Parts: sequence; C-alpha cells; structure tokens
Amino acid sequence: MSTTLTLINVFTAKPGKQQELAKTLAEGTRSFFSKQPGSLSSSVVVGGDGSKVANISQSRSADDVAGFRSDPSFADYMKSIVALAAGESMMGHTTYSHTGGVENQEDA
Repeated sequence: MSTTLTLINVFTAKPGKQQELAKTLAEGTRSFFSKQPGSLSSSVVVGGDGSKVANISQSRSADDVAGFRSDPSFADYMKSIVALAAGESMMGHTTYSHTGGVENQEDA
C-alpha cells in the first residue's frame, strides 16, 4: 500500500460563497500548505452545482499532516473556511490509480 497520505475534503459552500471558498482554499495552499514539510500536491475542484468545492491533497505521511494541523495558523485558516462552508473530510492511502495511461494497483 502507498505510504502517501491523501486528504479529500468536500465542502458545501454557503449560498453565493462557492467562488470565495475556492479562492480561499487555493490561497491556503499557496501560502501555507505548500510550504509544510511533506506536502506533495493539492487541487481545488469546483463543482458545477454552484455549491460544492473539493480540496484533494497529498502528503508524505500522517505525521506530516499532524504537524500542519498543530500549527496555530491552521486553526485561523479553518475559521475562515467554516465561515464559508460546511464540509466533511476523509484521509486514506491510494490503492488504485490511473495516470497518463499507466495503472497502479496495490492491495488495500
């Protein structure tokens, strides 16, 4: 199984706040998450429904995630997200991927 940790956060923005939420998530990645030890990638995906926004991030390990979550800046950042949306999160390891015609499957 991959040791890379994937975080998937799916948010439902408050009415009229989808674009602001997407910008806030992107700026959080630019200014904070991308600079954290173990940060590998992050994407912000805006849904066509006008309310959903997903943030998909990968880090080297669960310890790296615990590290950025304990940073006081993270709490302030989360307050700005909660003001714009409600969400749910899942964390896990990739067991199958398909990228550029290449498949990778690992036992779950």
